[in-house]
Amino acid sequence: MITLQFSTTKGLGSQVIRWATWSPYSHVDLVLDDGRLLGATSRHGVAIRDPEPTSACARFRISAGVDVIAAARSQIGRPYDWPGIFGWGFRRNWQEQDSWFCSELIAWAFQEAGLPLLRFDKSWRVTPRDILLSPLLEAIE
Repeated sequence: MITLQFSTTKGLGSQVIRWATWSPYSHVDLVLDDGRLLGATSRHGVAIRDPEPTSACARFRISAGVDVIAAARSQIGRPYDWPGIFGWGFRRNWQEQDSWFCSELIAWAFQEAGLPLLRFDKSWRVTPRDILLSPLLEAIE
């Protein structure tokens, strides 16, 4: 089982992302077995990091194997996808592996493992809300 953590903070960037994507969350990470998070952030790029305080958080499980984690780990060290954030109004290939933002990385890792979360082939962007809508997610109480 893979655990995803959706979160938000009180920061302006988080508020803008939630507003622009109609989502209760502005960020998504993979939760590793040791409790650390693997994802893409503006401060660290793609990295494994300790959990930080959030204003809201929800966790979901997906029946998937370690291939998802391995795919995400293969991207550690890649920078944050600033052009993707600023280019939401433009069509671009979100699957390019030169840089990532959180939801792109998560969607790509599942797709690489052969378990696409949604039909992203018709999408030119992927947001935390898009992933949250996946029928594969099971809420953790």
